[in-house]
Amino acid sequence: MIAQILLADDNADILTLMSEHLARRGHRVIAVADGVALAQKAAEHRPHLIVTDIKMPGSYGSSVYQVLQGDPHTNRIPIIFMSAHAAEKIAALLPKDPKTRFLKKPVDLKTLDATIAELLPLGGYVP
Repeated sequence: MIAQILLADDNADILTLMSEHLARRGHRVIAVADGVALAQKAAEHRPHLIVTDIKMPGSYGSSVYQVLQGDPHTNRIPIIFMSAHAAEKIAALLPKDPKTRFLKKPVDLKTLDATIAELLPLGGYVP
């Protein structure tokens, strides 16, 4: 296993595609389809990294971020936010935090891999 990654997206096709891609890279993937499950699984598994859609049923990924920041067990987890909207349109939802990044959908998988490699050390992850 390279890293344990929590992946959240309400689009089943995106969730499957990205889960398979990350698993092929050796990552252990925990996949969820809404913000409530994202918060629960993050607290339960304490992943090395979270990749989440911004707008999902139950709770936005950006709202879950606030919950995670309030927990000393999850507040160091790096997060990659994704959205089909341009960053300028959702800027108010994106936290200003050095351990977060934004990727526009459709996500380029090479860019995802590079962003993951960049963020993993920020969460205290050591391969």
